[in-house]
Amino acid sequence: MFRRGTEENSTDRWEHCTRLIRQRMRDIFWVGVIYLASELLIWGLYMGLFKPRLEFLSSIIGMVVVFCFMVAISYLCPGLEGFYHRHIKYKVDFINSNLGIGFPVPIITIREQNLLGGKGIGRVIGNFLNTNVIFWILVFLLSWGILAGILRIPTLSLRQSEKNSEADVDTEVDQSWHSSGQNTPVPRIQMPPATLSRRPSESTTLNGTTINGYHTDKEAGLGLDSRTVSAYFTDSDCQTPIPPPSPLGHYHDRVSLSSSQRPQVSSGEGTQRYSWARECYPIILSILLLVVVGIPVSYTLGDDRILDGCMLWFTWISSTRLQRNFGRSDILASAQGFKTTITTLLNPVLLTILGMTAYTRAKAAATDTAISETLAKFACGNTLSYIWSSKVLEDWYGQIEWFGAGDAATSILEVGIVVWGFKLYECRQQIWSRAGAAVVILSAGFAALNVFVSVLLGRAVGLGPPESLAFAARSTTLALARPATGSIGGNYVVNAALVVSNGILGQLMYPFLLRKLGFDATEESDIDVNEEEEEEERPRDDALTIGVGMAIGINGAAMGVAYLYERRIRAAPYAALSMTVFGVFTVVFTAIRPFGDTLRALAGIHHGVPPYE
Repeated sequence: MFRRGTEENSTDRWEHCTRLIRQRMRDIFWVGVIYLASELLIWGLYMGLFKPRLEFLSSIIGMVVVFCFMVAISYLCPGLEGFYHRHIKYKVDFINSNLGIGFPVPIITIREQNLLGGKGIGRVIGNFLNTNVIFWILVFLLSWGILAGILRIPTLSLRQSEKNSEADVDTEVDQSWHSSGQNTPVPRIQMPPATLSRRPSESTTLNGTTINGYHTDKEAGLGLDSRTVSAYFTDSDCQTPIPPPSPLGHYHDRVSLSSSQRPQVSSGEGTQRYSWARECYPIILSILLLVVVGIPVSYTLGDDRILDGCMLWFTWISSTRLQRNFGRSDILASAQGFKTTITTLLNPVLLTILGMTAYTRAKAAATDTAISETLAKFACGNTLSYIWSSKVLEDWYGQIEWFGAGDAATSILEVGIVVWGFKLYECRQQIWSRAGAAVVILSAGFAALNVFVSVLLGRAVGLGPPESLAFAARSTTLALARPATGSIGGNYVVNAALVVSNGILGQLMYPFLLRKLGFDATEESDIDVNEEEEEEERPRDDALTIGVGMAIGINGAAMGVAYLYERRIRAAPYAALSMTVFGVFTVVFTAIRPFGDTLRALAGIHHGVPPYE
C-alpha cells in the first residue's frame, strides 16, 4: 500500500513536471512574440525618425505609444484589465526581470584604447563621489520638503462630500443589518496608523502590480502571495496566472507559474529533490544548450555567436540563481549584516561582467585571435533596427552589419524601454494622482539639474569632454543611458561603470539608511483590508515615503527599485515612477539639439558631434 502511494506521488510529480515544461514552452513562445513585436515597433519609428537623425529616440517614443494605446483601449474595452493581468503581465515582468543581461556588455567590451590612465580613473572616482553626495541629499531633501507642502493642500471637497454621503448611507444600512441580534452596531475594524512599510495599498502595489499578485486592487483586494518581480533577484519562472490570495498575505509564499498546482509529496526526500530540480533546471537547461547547440554550431559553421549567447545566458542565469538562493538560505543567518553585504556583492551584473570578461579573454587566447577582434564579434554596437534599415534604405550610411551575442543582449534593453509602457499603464493611478503629478514634475526638474551640473562638476575636476559627458546620464538605467550618452558623444565605458557602481553602492547603503529613516524592511504586511477601507485610506503615503522613493529611483535606478520591491517597502512605486520619468527626460535633455549643444559646450566641445559617433 505504501509502495503504491509512493508510486502515485512519483507519477504526480512527473505529470506536473511535464505540464510545467509545456507551459514554459508556451510562455517562451509568447515572450518571443512580445520581443519581436517591440522590435518591429522600434524599427517602424526608427525608419520615421531616420531623416531628421532622431532615430535614437525610437524606443522612448515606442514606450509612450504603448502607454497611450493601453490607456485608450482600457477606456474602450473595460475587460482589458483582466485580460492584461491574466495573459500579458507576467510575460512583461519576465522581460523586465532579465533586462540586466544587457548591462554588462559595455564593460565586457572595453578595449585597451578605452582605458583611462591612473589620473583619469582618480578623477572619475572623485566626481562619482561628488555627484552622489550632492544629488542624494539634494533630491531627498527637496522632494521631501516640496511634497510635504503639496500634501498639506486640501483636496477638492465635491467628490469627498459625495463619498461621505454614500458612506453615511452605507453605515446606516450596515447598522440596521447588524442590529438584528444586538443593540449596538458592530464597529469597523480600526486600522493602525500608516507605518512606512507595513500596510499594502494601491499606491504600494502600483495598482496591484509587481509585488502583489496579478490582480488589480479592485479585482482581488490585496493578494500578496505572488513572487516579487525584480530586475536582479529574478525568478526565471513566470508567476502563476491566478494566485489564490492568502488571508494573511504572507510574503514568503512566492509562487511561480504553476506552483499553485504543485503536487502534494509525502516524502521529505522527494520534496527536496523536487525543490532542487525547480531551482536548478534553468542552469541545467542553459548548460545543455551550450553543449548541444552552441559548441557544435561553432565547430561546424565557424560562427561563435550562438556559443557566445549560450555562454552569456548561462553566466547570467547562474548568477541570478546564486544570489537569490544564497539570500534565502540559512547560511550566515546569525550575521545578517554580513550576509546582506555578501548577497549584494553577488550582484548578477557584477558576476556576469567578471565571468564574461574571463570567457572572452580566454577564448581569444585559446583561438590565437586578437582580443579586439573577439570583442568586436561579441558586440559591435549594432541594433536590429540598424540591421533591418540597412536592407531597405537606399541612402543608408552604415557599413558594418554584424549582430553579435552582446548586441542581442543589449537589444533586450531596447525592448525593455518599450515594455515600460505597460508598467506605466499599470501605475496610471499614481500618475493621475496629486502625488504622482508632483513626482513626474520633480523628476523632470531633477533630470535637467543632474544633466548640466554633473557635466560641470566633471570639467571642474579635470575630466576630458567624453568622460564629463558620461556623467550626464550617471544614474540613468543603461536602457536609457545608452541613447542619452551616445547622442552627445559621451564615453560609453565610463557611463556603464557609473550606472553599475551606483546600483551596487546603493544596495550596500540602503539597509542602514532605511532603518535610520524608520523604514523597517524586514516587517511583513499581514493586515488584510477590504476595498472600502482601501479607498478610505488612499492618500496615506506621507512626504517622507515619497521622497525616499524619489531619491532611490533617481539615484539608484533599476537596482534601487529592485531592492525596494524585493523588500516590499512602500516607497517602491514612487521609485519606479521617478526612475522612468528621470530617465526619459535625461534622454530628452541630451538628445534635443539646443540642450545637447549646450552640454557639449559646457564639456569643452565647441562644435557639433553627431549622435553615436
